[in-house]
Amino acid sequence: MKNYTHSKISRFFRYQKAVFFGFFLLVIGCATSTHPKPEGLTEPPFELIRFEHLFFGDLDTPLDQLKSKFPYFFPSQTPDDIWEAKRTDSLQQALFKATQSLFKDDLKQRTSYVLRYANYYFPNDKLPSKVITLLTDVDYSLRAVDADSLLLISIDTYLGESHHLYNGIPQYIKNSLITEHLESELIDALSDRYIVKTNSRSFLNRMVTHGKRLLLHDYLAPDLAAYRHIQYTQNEWDWAVTHETDVWRYFVDNELLFSSDESLRFRFLSQSPYSKFYSYLDENSPGRIGQWIGYRMVKAYQKRTGASLEKVLAANAKEILKKSRYNP
Repeated sequence: MKNYTHSKISRFFRYQKAVFFGFFLLVIGCATSTHPKPEGLTEPPFELIRFEHLFFGDLDTPLDQLKSKFPYFFPSQTPDDIWEAKRTDSLQQALFKATQSLFKDDLKQRTSYVLRYANYYFPNDKLPSKVITLLTDVDYSLRAVDADSLLLISIDTYLGESHHLYNGIPQYIKNSLITEHLESELIDALSDRYIVKTNSRSFLNRMVTHGKRLLLHDYLAPDLAAYRHIQYTQNEWDWAVTHETDVWRYFVDNELLFSSDESLRFRFLSQSPYSKFYSYLDENSPGRIGQWIGYRMVKAYQKRTGASLEKVLAANAKEILKKSRYNP
C-alpha cells in the first residue's frame, strides 16, 4: 500500500440560436434533474488534513513526527536536511502563505459534496478516508490525486489566474488554476475508479473516454454549471455549442474517428489555448474540443438508449457511436 500510494503521489441561423438553445437545455435539464439533493445524502466518513499547515506552518513540529505520521510523503532516499531546508525555503513559504486565504471554511463542505454523490451512485466503492491538502510546487498536471484511501489536493494550484506566483506559466493554463474548478478536479481524480479501461488508441475511443468522464461530472456535481465541468469559460462553451456541427463534420470528412494518429490527441484532446483544425475554426476555438464532442455523443447515447450510468461507463466506443446516432 505504501509503495502504491507513494508512486501515485510522485507523479477539462447560428450564434444567438445556438447560445439560446444551449441555455434552454441547461434550464430544462436543471428543472427536470432526477439527482437527489446533497443534503439528503449520507456523507461518507473522511478526515480532512491540512498537511501544508503542519509542514510549513507549525515549524516547531519535529520532522520525525511528521515522517512517522505521513511516511508516504517522505521517500527514504531523501535526507532529512533536504526536508528541513524545504520547510523554511522562502519560495515555499510564499506559496504556503498564499494558500492560507483559499477555501476558508468550505473546503470540507465542497469535498463532501462530491463524495456524497460518489457514495450514492457507487455505494459498493470504498471511498478515500483521508483528504489531504499539500503543496506540490504548483504541479498543475496533478491538481487532485486519488491514491486509494487518500485523496490528495495540490492546494497551491488554486491561487487564481492572475496570481504573481504563477508568472511564467502559459496564460491558458493559468486560466484554469482557480478555486471554481475544485469539484471538477476531484471528480477527474476519482473517475479512474468507474470508467472501464480499453487498449484502443483510436481518436473515437479517446473522445468517448473523455465523454464518459464528463458525464460522470453530471452525476457527481449536478449543481455545477455545465461549462465548469470541462473547465471552459461561458464563452468557450457557447463557441462549442455554436460550432458543434462544423467540428463534427470536420472529424468525419477528414476520417479522424478511427485514426490512431497521436497528433490528434494534442490537437483536440490535450489542454491547449485552442483546438487545431488548421482552418477558420481555429479562431476563438477552445482547447480540448474533442473531449466536448465525446461528451455530447455519450449524452446522446444515454438519452437514446436509456442506459444507466454504470452501463454507459462500461459501453464501448463503437457501440456508443452507433446507438447514439450522433449527428449534430
